[in-house]
Amino acid sequence: MNSRVSISTSSENYLEAIYRLSKDGAPVRSVDVSTMLGVSKASVNKAVSVLREAGMVDQELYGSILLTPSGKERAKEVFHRHCMLKTFLTEILGVRTEIAEEDACRMEHVISDETMVRLTGYLQKLLGHHSGCNQEFNSCGCQCQE
Repeated sequence: MNSRVSISTSSENYLEAIYRLSKDGAPVRSVDVSTMLGVSKASVNKAVSVLREAGMVDQELYGSILLTPSGKERAKEVFHRHCMLKTFLTEILGVRTEIAEEDACRMEHVISDETMVRLTGYLQKLLGHHSGCNQEFNSCGCQCQE
């Protein structure tokens, strides 16, 4: 994964939000992302511009935001990390859901691939299932806030 385009934590949060909003098949509008993340529409427009330059999203002027194949792949990775971390914090450590949500949102951006693979394997082995996230929308109830 060393060839992965480098984007900021903030950009990953926007990417994850777009992914989650797009899972039901509805068009994703800037106002939807703004509402989900509790940020201004101007902030969303700036973030979408950055993500477009990175090849992660497409958007025609005032149109819906669409993930590119590489953007969707990256968003799924971020969402998966978030769900695994939240599951670990709530199911294994007993952290309250609200705190686990906030912590997972911060941790998902800095955890190494190696640690994530090991954590996912540990959760699968310990809990006997895919541990809260099988890349399905909201299977872990994740709500990443800026």
